[in-house]
Parts: sequence; C-alpha cells; structure tokens
Amino acid sequence: MDEPRKPRQHCNELDGKRWLQNSISVWSDIRKTTEENRLKHPAMFPSSLVERLVETFLRPEGQVIIDPFAGSGSTIVAAERLGKTGIGFELSEEYVELANQRLRAIYHSDAELFPSDETPIDNGRSEPASIVHHASAERLLELVDEESVDLCISSPPYWNILNQRRTADMKQTRHYGNLEGDLGTIEDYNEFLTVATNVYADVCKLLKPGGYCCIVVMDLRKKSQFFPLHSDLATRLSQVGYIFDDLIIWNRQSEYNNLRPLGYPSVFRINKVHEYIVLMQKPREKK
Repeated sequence: MDEPRKPRQHCNELDGKRWLQNSISVWSDIRKTTEENRLKHPAMFPSSLVERLVETFLRPEGQVIIDPFAGSGSTIVAAERLGKTGIGFELSEEYVELANQRLRAIYHSDAELFPSDETPIDNGRSEPASIVHHASAERLLELVDEESVDLCISSPPYWNILNQRRTADMKQTRHYGNLEGDLGTIEDYNEFLTVATNVYADVCKLLKPGGYCCIVVMDLRKKSQFFPLHSDLATRLSQVGYIFDDLIIWNRQSEYNNLRPLGYPSVFRINKVHEYIVLMQKPREKK
C-alpha cells in the first residue's frame, strides 16, 4: 500500500490569485503614499513595495527582516506594520530619527508629521519591536546573530550618483551627505561594488538557509559610460555565497512627468524609468 503523500510546504501565504499577480516579471502598480512623497530622503522606495516583497518572499513562520541601508526606514516601517521585527542600519542621524519617529507613529498618531497615511494600527503591540540603529552596515555581524534573519530588503546608496540631476527628467536630486563610510561617496565603481558586496556577504551570514536578499537597484550612466549595476552586483554576490535566483522589474514611469529626448539629435540615449529588484537567495540546507 502506498504511503500517503506529505503535504507540500508553503513558501509564503499567498493564495493562487495573488501568487499569479506577483509572479509577473514587471511590477507597474507600486506607488508612494502622500506621506512618503513628503519625506526628505533622496532615494526611498515605497512601503507598498516592501509589503509585496514580504508577502512573496517571507516564509509563513518568518519574523525578522533586515535592511543594512535603512535610510528613512521604508523596510523597517513596513515590517513593523505587518507585525514583524525589522532591524535597520543607517549612517545619517537625521534619517535614523525620522525612521524611528515613523515607527513610533504606528502606535501613537503624530498628526503633524504623519497627517493621513501612517495612522496607528492594531498588530497586537503597543510599542515598536523594530529599530533602526545609528550604525554603519559594517557592524552587522556585531549587532545581529548569524542565521537569525528571515529576509533582507534593501537598496544600497547609488554609487556617487545622487549629487547629479535625474537624467530622465532633469529633476534635481537631494544631497544625501558626505558621511564617513557612505557608499554613495565612493568615486571608483569597482571599489563601490566591492564594499557593497562585502556588506551583502555579511547579510548572507545573518540569513537563515533559503532566505532571500531582495536588492533594489538602478543601472547607471555617467556621460558616455554605462554601468549595469544590477548584473554586476548579482555577479559579485554569486561569488560570496548567494544564488542569483531571479529578477523583477519595477516600472516607475508614472513618477517621471517631465521626460525629455535624451541626447537629441546627436546621440540616442535611453530614458531609464525602471529599477531592478535583484533576488539573491542563500542556499537551502542539504538534507
């Protein structure tokens, strides 16, 4: 007599309809809230993007989500609102305070700072379990136990690019800062890749086997030279313990409302209105 089949383990809590929606390789319906648009961080991504990545790549029993470049706290705030524990690292004292204010506002409404979008919720807590440390990502292994993290969602500082105008629509970007240890101030592209790779190699040590590291990046151009950051970073990370599992395109065209014909009429240039979500996975334990 055949033994009954063991029930298949679920890798997330999606139903079939949502699974199909999230499996489409281009995500075009992610928007920032009004509150997020008001926050003064030069390269933040929406909490709704984090929430979709969490529902897709966090296992049902998963609890701990990390971001080594937390900025104004999108990943950590979304983790807290979902009843998870977020751990962030950020160099800028200003952004650390902003992120932790956003965490507190989840439970204690601050009408002046967050008038509408981030209102108190009921997730069984009265105070945040999440935190953003005022610390460099170099301290990851010092402050977080190895194989204690279920998921990483992160966007590294874009290599020496935030001080330039946004090429697609010439919108002025905000100056992030010149803090010691900030990847965004590194002049050499290969050095930038090396430092970023070292940070994510440490993240790999913190992840549980099978855990994902979802990295949001945009390819870059400096004058005549094109830098395929998403593929260069994925190649480097594949050499330090990760599996390059897949890629999602985040279509941000709706945010670019003043596009111009780049290079016209002498050199044809592409208006980049998308980012990549690079899906790196720590190998599962061999049974």
